[in-house]
Amino acid sequence: MRMKRVFCFLIIAMLCLPGFAGAEETAAQSFTLAGFDNTQYRSWADNRFFSRMEEKTGIHFDVTQYTDAAAWSKAKDAMRPDAEDLPDVLFKARLTGDECMRLRENGVLIDLKPYLEACCPNLTAILNEKPDVLAAITLPDGSIAALPYISEPSMQNYIWVNQEWLNTLHLDMPATAQEFVDMLTAFQTRDPNRNNRADEIPLGFLGPFDLKFLAHAFGLIANDYNVFAEDGQVKYMPLEDNFRLFIAWCRDLYAAGLLEKNGFTQTDDMRTVTDSNAKATYGAIITPMPADIFKVSWAENYAIMPPLSYEGTQAYRDFSGAVLRGTFAVTSHCQDVETVLRWVDSLYTLEGSVLAGIGMQDVDFLTDGDGTWRYLEAVQNSFDTFRSSTLIEGGSAEQPGISTGAFEKLMSGSEMVRSILTQQEEFQQYVKMPFPYYTLTREETEKVTAMQNQLGYYVDMQIARWVLGEEEISDESFSAFEAELRELGLDDFLAFWQDVLNRV
Repeated sequence: MRMKRVFCFLIIAMLCLPGFAGAEETAAQSFTLAGFDNTQYRSWADNRFFSRMEEKTGIHFDVTQYTDAAAWSKAKDAMRPDAEDLPDVLFKARLTGDECMRLRENGVLIDLKPYLEACCPNLTAILNEKPDVLAAITLPDGSIAALPYISEPSMQNYIWVNQEWLNTLHLDMPATAQEFVDMLTAFQTRDPNRNNRADEIPLGFLGPFDLKFLAHAFGLIANDYNVFAEDGQVKYMPLEDNFRLFIAWCRDLYAAGLLEKNGFTQTDDMRTVTDSNAKATYGAIITPMPADIFKVSWAENYAIMPPLSYEGTQAYRDFSGAVLRGTFAVTSHCQDVETVLRWVDSLYTLEGSVLAGIGMQDVDFLTDGDGTWRYLEAVQNSFDTFRSSTLIEGGSAEQPGISTGAFEKLMSGSEMVRSILTQQEEFQQYVKMPFPYYTLTREETEKVTAMQNQLGYYVDMQIARWVLGEEEISDESFSAFEAELRELGLDDFLAFWQDVLNRV
C-alpha cells in the first residue's frame, strides 16, 4: 500500500479550488499519451481524471495504458524518434535515469529545462525554493528529460512506539539509546498490555535492513548500499568505528529478549494481525506504517519516535527522498511542447493534486463550514470503484505533481490520518540523505548491482550472525570481516561510488 505523503508549502485559499488558471483561453487540442498503471480495474480510456482535465484545460489525450511492467519497459526500449506511433507524452512513465539518458541521446525525449520557466510556473516556484529537487531531476549533461512527483515529508522507515503502553507505564518517549533500552525493558517486564501474560514483543523488526535504521543512535546513517558521503568522500558504514559498538548493542538487545525473536526469519505477512479480539503485543516496531501490519485499533495507538540523540544531535536516514523522478516526459513527436507542459504544470498545484488523488469538490466531496471536507455518501459506499474510475493516483507508478497531505489533514473524522501526517511533518526536520541524488547508466547499474549482490549480502548475513550470537564479536571476527569485504571487491565498490559522488 502506498503511503500518503505531504508537500509542505503555503497554499492560499486551498479549499476554494477554483478552475485552473488560463483554462478558458486554451484551444481544444489533441495529443497522444502512453504510460504504465497496474492499479486493479483502472482503465485510462474511461478514467474521469483525463476527462476532467480536458474540461478544465481544453486538452485531450488519446491514451495507451500498459498494465504489465515488463511490456512497458520493452516499449520504452523500442521507442525511436522517427516512429509514427511514438506518443507525444509519457505519463506515469517510471523512467529510470538510464532510460532518460538513452532516450535523450537517441532523440526520443526532449530537454524540458528551456521550457520550464515560461510554461511551468508552479513547478518552477518549487524548484526555486528547493534546489535539491532541481538537482535530482537534472541529468549529468545538464538537461531535464522528465518531471518528478514531489512528496514532503518523504516516506520513511520509522520507529513506531506504542503510546498507550508508554502512558500505562508512565514513561516518556525515549531520547537516548539508554532510555530506549530502558523503555524496551519496561515493555518486556511490566505487562503493559495488562493480560497477565509475558507475550510482549519489545521491538519488532525485519532483518538487518530494519536494524540498520537503529544505527542513527551511534551517529551512523547510510543508504541501501551501506555507503554515505562525508566531506566529499565516500565512506562505508560497516568499516566505521561505531559500527562495532552498534552491532554489540544490538547483540545485547537480542540476548536480553528485547528484539523480536524471529526478526531475521519472518516476513510482514507472518506478523500481520487481523484478529479483532487479540491484545497488542508489539511495544515498538520499525516499519513505514503500522496500519500496514496491525488492525486499526492497534495502529492508532502508535507514535513516531524522534531520532535518538547522538553527541547532542538528532539525525535519521532519509529513506526514499522527497523526489520520485521520471514520471512525465515529452517526446520529439510532440508538435506543441508548451501546451502539454502547461497541462502537467497544473498538477503541481494543490487543486491538481487533489483532482488526481482525491477527486472533485461538490462532485465527489463537500467542504464544511469548519474547514474540513468529506466524501459524498455514494463515494464512501463504493470507494474502490470510485478510486479506479475517477482517480489517477496509486499503483506501482506515480503521476507527476505533488502530494495531497496538506489537504488530507482536513478530512472530516480523520484524526488518525491527521495525527500521522503531523508527526511525519515534524519528523522531517531530522532526516538526512546519506548520499546525494545520482543517475546511473544501465551498464553502471548492472556493474554496481553485481558488486552489491556479494558485498551487501555478506554484510547482512554477518550482522545476523553477530546479533544472533552465532559468531563472537571480537577483534578477530571484525578483522576477518574486513578482509572478506576486501576480497569481495570493496575497494572497487568504493571507487565506483567515489566516481559517482565526484560528478553529482
